[in-house]
Amino acid sequence: MKHYIGIDNANLTHSVSIIDENGNLLKGFEIENNNDGFQKLRMNLNNYTDPVIAMEIPHGPLVDFLRTLTFKKFSLNPLKVKRFKEIYSVSGNKNDIVDSNAIAQYIRFNEKKSREMIFNSQEVETLKLLGISHERMKKEHTRYTNRLLFIFRQYFPLYDALFSETAPKILLKMVIKYPIWTKLKAENQDDLKKFFIANKYCNGKYIEKSLKKIHDYVHNVAEEVETALSFEATTIANILLMLKSQIAEIEKEMAKITSNHSMGKIFDSLPGAGALLAGKLLGMMGDNKNRFSNANQAQCLFGTAPMNYQSGGYHKVITRKACNKRSKSILYAYAFSSLRFSKWARGYYDKQRKLGKRHSVAIRALSNKWLKIIYSMWQHEQVYNEKLKSSIAA
Repeated sequence: MKHYIGIDNANLTHSVSIIDENGNLLKGFEIENNNDGFQKLRMNLNNYTDPVIAMEIPHGPLVDFLRTLTFKKFSLNPLKVKRFKEIYSVSGNKNDIVDSNAIAQYIRFNEKKSREMIFNSQEVETLKLLGISHERMKKEHTRYTNRLLFIFRQYFPLYDALFSETAPKILLKMVIKYPIWTKLKAENQDDLKKFFIANKYCNGKYIEKSLKKIHDYVHNVAEEVETALSFEATTIANILLMLKSQIAEIEKEMAKITSNHSMGKIFDSLPGAGALLAGKLLGMMGDNKNRFSNANQAQCLFGTAPMNYQSGGYHKVITRKACNKRSKSILYAYAFSSLRFSKWARGYYDKQRKLGKRHSVAIRALSNKWLKIIYSMWQHEQVYNEKLKSSIAA
């Protein structure tokens, strides 16, 4: 007899429900989010034949433990489980046991329609997680940059307009060394030039331009405002310098993994990908060929394939929302980047624009075509060939 195990993931404890193929609850219990809890789960699973495990959150120590087991494992969409629970149970109760039981019941009815969790090699899993960390840190970098610019406009407007680039390293180091106007004004021109050159700002024309801005600047900020906000500005400048350094290290590590991987050359060959996007695309597709049986599965999972909406005589094409949004974003970024490096991509985009499509719609359509090409390259392990793309993307 087949058995289904539903696990409701949490931070400290996980609720587990075990049901048989008729839907009868055989056992419900909790396990801690540590090795003792995982071994308790293993002992219970060994008592049942052919267990199928399902959960909502596909990451964390529990998932890493389950990865070592040979049983079938499924990661479910929480919204689908919620809707199923509303149909399956009329009580409206909300607790961990009820939720884990609903997960077990859902996979009992929908095992054939659900996507089994398939893991990639350790290198590619590392690459994927590095890509996620990179995106989080870039968001933090943007957030702190905007916050620093806001502070500049309150206490030191010169720093907001000194360089054309937004918060470059040299500006951050200036904030740390010269947090208030009196310190910057007291520095002589020769020492400022040495400071610029030491921080790789070596173009004489731009140095003179910056020195002139400093010379002509008139400071009209109250001393108490300047004193108070300079501490916050210095703190944020230090944080941004650290973020820049760590982001660069992550990008370096991602490029290293991509170049050393057997499939790295496939994604490196994509026009306009660059080292960063090539690594993210490899992490997105993975190196386990069992993930997809055709390109359409990848297009649906990654959200590039549009959906038809029809009600009576009304019909329209809409973007797919139930998908892997991170992968969708990566493909969108790559499609946009490819416009400068691929003639056919530019031609396809221009054709969509002439048909009246908005920029974002045209890029999404192009990303859908690119994914079809990428899937073929990935499946057959061949580098990009401009001559073959027409037949593949058609």
